[in-house]
Amino acid sequence: MSRDAPGTSPAGTRRFLLQAGAAAMVSGLAAAPARAQSGGGRTYVLVHGAWFGGWVWKPVATALRAMGHTVYAPSLTGLGDRKHLLGPEVNLDTHANDIVNLIQLEDLEKVVLVGWSYGGMVISDVLARIPERIASMVYLDAFAPETGKSQMSYANRSGSVEAVMNLAAQLKPIPLPAPAVLSLDNHPLAGFILPRLSPHPTLTALQPSKSLAQRPAGIPHTYVKAAKTPSTTFQPFYDMFKDDPRATAILMDTFHTLMLTEPQATTQILANVK
Repeated sequence: MSRDAPGTSPAGTRRFLLQAGAAAMVSGLAAAPARAQSGGGRTYVLVHGAWFGGWVWKPVATALRAMGHTVYAPSLTGLGDRKHLLGPEVNLDTHANDIVNLIQLEDLEKVVLVGWSYGGMVISDVLARIPERIASMVYLDAFAPETGKSQMSYANRSGSVEAVMNLAAQLKPIPLPAPAVLSLDNHPLAGFILPRLSPHPTLTALQPSKSLAQRPAGIPHTYVKAAKTPSTTFQPFYDMFKDDPRATAILMDTFHTLMLTEPQATTQILANVK
């Protein structure tokens, strides 16, 4: 932890995030790829994880825009600034629709599609539906599902499969996780992050992925693993990408909320992916 990291007061965490975002912008402008400096910026769509919202990307999105890139960081249905839309009918298809519709209605092409944590489930289904719109896929400490497997096929961070199915039967959402699940116990960012979380739609964890059986040739894939994530859930995905000569695997010495704990490094990785 940096000696300059603030305490857990809201003012301290806001200052920390503003400083982190500013540092990412300054560093990013100095090291931006030539295509961004020449006005040929890329288009990024950033997809958040369970319980979070588009707000989690603010420092990284600000820095990428300062490099000349176009960035979209929407909140998925029922989460973040769209938490008022939470309902028992919201599932993985709903969230894939959120992103597919954004890309199509904004007429986006050559998209760098980024998914963090549960967001990896979403971007995998988006790729299966509109591969012609996608230029690069980036998984940040995320699920990279096989066809027909759900999030709960890989993890029980939200409880056992039976417990999650019981929530679905009762039309209840997945409640907020304990801070330790997100490596936020006694962390300086806890005071900023925890009040912004909201319950997560249960069916998203149970619905099988419609991801492609094989990754399309010509669309680079990058996987970034946060080494300090306490759960081993994401390790098999990192290993899979690491062993694939067509993919890129990167290990970051940080926590699961890497876009907030290491906004500068996260920005640079995204700015330089294939």
